[in-house]
Amino acid sequence: MSEQWLNVLFAGSFAGVATFVGMYLVLARENWSRRYSAVLVSFSAGVLLGVGFLHILPESMELTTKAPIFIVLAFVLFYFFEHHLLIHAGHEEQHHVNLNVDDCHDDCCSQPHPMGWVAFLGMGLHSLIDGVIIGTSFEVSHDLGLLAALGVVSHEVPEGIAMIAILLHYGWARKKAIQLTAFVALATPGAAILTFALVNNLSETLLGALLAGAGGSFIYIAASDLIPESHRSRGPAATLALCMGILLAWGAGFLAH
Repeated sequence: MSEQWLNVLFAGSFAGVATFVGMYLVLARENWSRRYSAVLVSFSAGVLLGVGFLHILPESMELTTKAPIFIVLAFVLFYFFEHHLLIHAGHEEQHHVNLNVDDCHDDCCSQPHPMGWVAFLGMGLHSLIDGVIIGTSFEVSHDLGLLAALGVVSHEVPEGIAMIAILLHYGWARKKAIQLTAFVALATPGAAILTFALVNNLSETLLGALLAGAGGSFIYIAASDLIPESHRSRGPAATLALCMGILLAWGAGFLAH
């Protein structure tokens, strides 16, 4: 197995593990995850903005001059999906805030709310797209792949928190909620490996379009989902976390090169 294949496998798997970490925080460290959720979300938003604007956008424009168009299209497409699927990170975090995980065990919640399936489909699609972002970025270059993986991993912990929280909030049994959240986590490495295997012969223009779409998704997630949720924290901690996330993405670019 080549080094690049190992990189894709590692990056995708690490993103999946991050989702499991988010799930663990809800199940075993509820008070901690509630207390620092806004700061964690702010940091994730900063990383996504930094990777999207400082790294993915310039790389995609080198591959195709139409990259800004694809970034806008991706932004609008994500808005359409999220608006019509009724899946929004801010709403999910609100469910998490009101959650008491001890209220929902395997022997109760016999009639789970169908909104849980909507959440599962929305989050599952998002995880698949995360995997595509990692696979596509590694096809462009090793350095960009690492930076894209950093951006994906940064918001996988909040995704794991949101997924398990919304399922439990809507009355799903703990065992079933864990199984569905695990599937969402595993979708990212699976999609990353599959994408990397299929994009070997793509033209630079198409590869640039896919990369621009990835950048648009990063910017959308940060601007539409994470930043509004970060306003729950009124102190300087969230602002500092946002700036630290951007600086981390900026500094990681130098380390990757």
